[in-house]
Amino acid sequence: MAYSNKIAEALDLASETDKAEFAHFLVGLLDTTEDSRNDARVREYVAAFDRFTASKQGE
Repeated sequence: MAYSNKIAEALDLASETDKAEFAHFLVGLLDTTEDSRNDARVREYVAAFDRFTASKQGE
């Protein structure tokens, strides 16, 4: 699929493992409370990546 947005394209091509690893990285950097550093928060980030990718399809 062709994207004009390189971030959306990279997320679309990334494996679920890659997206989870990236989400862990972002949670560690962006979430400051201890409660947010858990698997549920990581899943929220991965879901956000998928929604972002879907919204950019067909640009």
